Amino acid sequence: MEGVFLDNRERQDDRTLTIDKDAQINVVVNSPAGEDETTIDLGRVFHNMKLRSRIYAWVLVLCMVVGICAPLLMYQFSKPMLTVSSVVSLNFGGDNLTAPDGSALDLSQVTGSYVLQKALSGLELSQPLSVSTLKKNLSVQRVLTEDSRRLQEVAAKMVEDKNASAYTTVQNVQMTYENRFIVSLTNGFGDEDAKVKYELQDAELRTVLDRVLSAYNDYLVLTYAPLTLPDDELSVIDLDNLDVMEALDQMRTAEENLMDYCQKLPEDMRAYRSYRTGRTLTDWMSTLETGRSVSIDYLYSYVYTNSIVRDKENTLNRYEYQLQVAQNQLDTVNEKIRTYRDMLANYKNDEIYVSSQESETSRVATTTTDYYNSLVLEQASNFERVADLENRIEDLQDKIAVLKGEGGIAYDESVAQELKTVLDTCLLVQEGIRDHIMELQQTTGYNAYAEHTVPQGKSDSFLSANMKKIIIGAVAGAVIGCGLWFLAGLAPEFRRNREDSEDRKEAQKA
Repeated sequence: MEGVFLDNRERQDDRTLTIDKDAQINVVVNSPAGEDETTIDLGRVFHNMKLRSRIYAWVLVLCMVVGICAPLLMYQFSKPMLTVSSVVSLNFGGDNLTAPDGSALDLSQVTGSYVLQKALSGLELSQPLSVSTLKKNLSVQRVLTEDSRRLQEVAAKMVEDKNASAYTTVQNVQMTYENRFIVSLTNGFGDEDAKVKYELQDAELRTVLDRVLSAYNDYLVLTYAPLTLPDDELSVIDLDNLDVMEALDQMRTAEENLMDYCQKLPEDMRAYRSYRTGRTLTDWMSTLETGRSVSIDYLYSYVYTNSIVRDKENTLNRYEYQLQVAQNQLDTVNEKIRTYRDMLANYKNDEIYVSSQESETSRVATTTTDYYNSLVLEQASNFERVADLENRIEDLQDKIAVLKGEGGIAYDESVAQELKTVLDTCLLVQEGIRDHIMELQQTTGYNAYAEHTVPQGKSDSFLSANMKKIIIGAVAGAVIGCGLWFLAGLAPEFRRNREDSEDRKEAQKA
């Protein structure tokens, strides 16, 4: 027990630090009681630091400069590449990025060869840029709708909570996207394995992205906009080699096709008023309808009633041949109708079992397949074809009967002149419609199927990008410099204590 007591007392003595009025620090390291203690005089430490102030002031400045320059040097080797982005909004479709025809919009065409080649065509840059390198630096990001974003957040929360069953349910829900997307272009081009990549200037990078989006807009216009002009079926009518009724038949067909073309155009296109003529497409359609009923139908009725033909025998032979062809086609279509009728009568649709949630009973329901639906649609098309052929056959039979009858008016120059006048009138109306469509193509509404914002993306300046690192480096350099300065002032004290200890030992030996 006495040994333990003495050991505890020695440890208490070891922890004792005596601080006198001269601000001395007594350091005792496992020193047994009775021996001299090692002391460090802070006054002498600061005096030593003062003696070395001129040298270590430069050391302090040097450490701070190194701390400031280190992040700047690192920035040169790991500088982030500038990325510019633009938001593209579509002028058609609704949610989920659908094309005007109802199909899903193919965003891969943004980086397609057609778009990129057109974007780079005639563009002069400070660095060479190929289609392949440009494609690697482009990215397209779709934008979720607000409901889908919330649903995605719920799903992420379920993953964190390890709610597997609920997460699976949420994953089965269809995600929808807004009618816009984001296209980004990152600077720094070259091979993937290259350590140093060449960069474009910021203004050039924005110009490239802007041209890519403009080229994609042109692609959308060519793909989806109703820009095709009506077919010119009137100019090919040869009045010198056609008989009167045949020429009028072709005029009637051409006018009907032109009217169908106009009616299929969107309402806003038909309502557009030309700045040159002051007319809308609806006005041209009214003129077309009036000209057809007043000119073509009237002349056709006059020629038909009076059996006016240039070569009666030749015309009669052609009509009889057309009648035979139409009857053969009618027989073929009737045979198809009988075949499809048998197929539909014997076709068995799929049967499925439907159970009620409120009871345990179940029932059998029949569901149609895509093949069955295609048969029904094809059969409906066959009936329409039969109706057209029957009308065609009836019309040819009437024409043949009229030509075989007695009487009629002989073909003369007045009929030929009237026929030419009718054709010229139809050509003028067709030319007016074509010019109207060509003007409409140049308007903003049909020349910009997609709108995009100005490419955004600002690279930080050399200092602002590294300001936080510069401050940290300067503080770290100051701490290291001050630490070295303090150690330089403290080192002589340790050396003095070591020399005093050696002197005492020699004195004791003597």
